[in-house]
Amino acid sequence: MTEQEKELKKEQKRLKKEAKAKAKVEKSRIKAKKRAGNGEAADGDEPSTKRVVKEKEMKKNLYNRKNFKRKAEKEKTDWKLGFKEFPVKMVKEVNKIQWSGKRNLTNKFIQVIIFMLVFAVVFYLIDWGFQALFTAIHVI
Repeated sequence: MTEQEKELKKEQKRLKKEAKAKAKVEKSRIKAKKRAGNGEAADGDEPSTKRVVKEKEMKKNLYNRKNFKRKAEKEKTDWKLGFKEFPVKMVKEVNKIQWSGKRNLTNKFIQVIIFMLVFAVVFYLIDWGFQALFTAIHVI
């Protein structure tokens, strides 16, 4: 793409944006007139052309700054190549996982068993207490 074509596209985009802004202003004027016809307050609803121009300038300056970084255009991905590389990537991810050793797994298993036993005893005692309570008040 030559520089002239790029400039032409930029100019077309700019003209398109200006046309949209004008249409937006016109819509807001029509709405304001309708509101004024209905007796509603129309003051401040209509954006001034100065404000629209100022907003355009702010946007224009934002994109023309030196430190403004535009998003890099995405390159088209080759899905066939990606499909072929998928298993290799998965193997690499699995190899990154740090698997627990036998000793660590044994400790975790013992902790879970003790936790289960403690809660079994707690629930047994709660059940025994309710049973004694209900027999005392002659429900059972």
